[in-house]
Amino acid sequence: MKGLALSVIGTDTDVGKTFVTGLLGALAVADGFDVGMVKPVSSSAVPFPECISTDEDNLAIHLESKDATYLMRAVGIPESRRHEVNPYALAGDYSPRLAAELAEVDIDYDEVVHHIQHVVPNYDITFIEGAGGITTPLIGDYTFSDLMKDIAYPALVVADGRLGSINRAVLTCAYAKQHNIDVKGIIVNDTTLVDPFLLKTNIADMERYTGVPVLGVLPPYKGPDQQKVLLGWGRSFLDTERIWTAIWGDSLKEH
Repeated sequence: MKGLALSVIGTDTDVGKTFVTGLLGALAVADGFDVGMVKPVSSSAVPFPECISTDEDNLAIHLESKDATYLMRAVGIPESRRHEVNPYALAGDYSPRLAAELAEVDIDYDEVVHHIQHVVPNYDITFIEGAGGITTPLIGDYTFSDLMKDIAYPALVVADGRLGSINRAVLTCAYAKQHNIDVKGIIVNDTTLVDPFLLKTNIADMERYTGVPVLGVLPPYKGPDQQKVLLGWGRSFLDTERIWTAIWGDSLKEH
């Protein structure tokens, strides 16, 4: 079984895309899948603890994307494959486009697309995580919506559950549909522990106005940084069989 992929889109920055992507990846590994991760372009990178590290292409790694590191650890990807997961790590709390311009880093959009398409066939399931929201500037005039459209994999939207989340979810799903991105489901990552009544009604209205199912709701994780504990916690809130079926349907059976 090889070649399934999922694009993970956020309704905004700081809604927990990386946490949700890492958790889904870890659960997929536990379900018996060989999992790949791609965070193609990441800003907010920090100096790497050991700048002498090299990846499999013998390229020196001087900046570390903490998001990429989290994804790698979630599914057991070794440091030698960092470039596969994160080809571009850029400093600064900016959009990837602005971070690249400030760092005078030239990023070829077509190369980013080809990189993802090269990685996907190597794994049963590959998770591709965007940055910020769906319209976050990526390279030049391209945004992450262009990337998700061009790689053409099914998508999952990560939303928060607080006041205003209906608007953000509806706009994100509508924009995705307008750009031919096939959103299969929504995961609500309730990072602020919203009032239960508000959360319940927000979830119902997300489904009503988007026509997209909410496939899981995660409360804030307050457990230890231990993979076994996190997986057990995740299983209590996410039904992976339902999620995989909603995303890939018969394709999963064919693989």
